Amino acid sequence: MRRGAETLFFGSYTNKIDAKGRLATPALFRRALDLERVHAIYCIPSTEEPCLDCGGVDYIETLMASISALDPFSKERKSLERTVTARTSVVSLDKEGRVILPERLLVHAKLNGKALFAGLGHSFQIWNPDAFAQVASDEEKIAGEAKLSLRNPAPAGAGS
Repeated sequence: MRRGAETLFFGSYTNKIDAKGRLATPALFRRALDLERVHAIYCIPSTEEPCLDCGGVDYIETLMASISALDPFSKERKSLERTVTARTSVVSLDKEGRVILPERLLVHAKLNGKALFAGLGHSFQIWNPDAFAQVASDEEKIAGEAKLSLRNPAPAGAGS
């Protein structure tokens, strides 16, 4: 797995969906994707919110490894495997970094003319800009309180 801030998804960007249904992926996000391995993004309709959970090869490999670490006979593992693998769309990027999202993804995220890319560090989400504004406002309050519980990480090489 790659390391470093240049491989993380930061910021939020709103882009138009053009008349041909193409959506430009933000340049900073394209740099964070490992496009040399797979020239695509993995998009999964969120099970909790009207948005798409997305990322590159590292994202989907980490997600699948996390699922594989569960008991192979558990209901949770089977449900996650079916939900994630069956609902994931591998969406190719064209030369200009644009994608055409399948209709079912557009409907799930309620995208109609514009889409907001929201960085989450190791992954990102695609939202209807108005829906994201409402969620982000609520989450800023929670984040304000949560940051008080953050602690500095132990320096590299420090004994535990």
